[in-house]
Amino acid sequence: MRVPAADPRPDPGALDRDERGASALEFALVLPALVLLVLGVLEYGLVLFLRVSLDHALGEAARFGITGRTLPGRSREEAVRAVLEERLPALVDADSLRIDTLVYPDFDSIGRPEPFVDRNGNGTRDPGEPYTDVNGNGRWDDDMGAPGAGGPDAVVLYRVRTVWRLVTPLAPVLAPPDGRLVLESAVAVRNEPFPGDGT
Repeated sequence: MRVPAADPRPDPGALDRDERGASALEFALVLPALVLLVLGVLEYGLVLFLRVSLDHALGEAARFGITGRTLPGRSREEAVRAVLEERLPALVDADSLRIDTLVYPDFDSIGRPEPFVDRNGNGTRDPGEPYTDVNGNGRWDDDMGAPGAGGPDAVVLYRVRTVWRLVTPLAPVLAPPDGRLVLESAVAVRNEPFPGDGT
């Protein structure tokens, strides 16, 4: 009995039914989005950890500052900075920290401008309008806080700022084009009635 010869022409429907390699193709299409998601979650988690660490470290530094204590051979401001740096994780570059301590008459004065007489009623202080120089620096300021750690019972605002460079190569997607995020924290406290000279 004679077997008929196979048709040498390819079956046009065979390619439609062939699913070999489909999983690899689907994985290749999904992989970039998956990597972006995982790196984004890791970066966000790291930034959140740093933010919480910054808040905690500043709180500890402010708690030290309200006591009026110092460390041997250091001013109060230097001692507060030392406590802050000691409490921060090693990921934060201590050289990038900017710490401001501002003294206010009371909590309601924080972030407010020095009082002035608004002669023309425009809501802003114009040159020549009289003002009260609360911080004693000889000029009008839009924030009446005076630099320093304050004396006994003074209200002090501790503010810290650092720049964090994102660690993933996706910085332009997750942050400004230079891949740097500014992390800030602030806490206001009243100093304890420690014996002091008012500085």
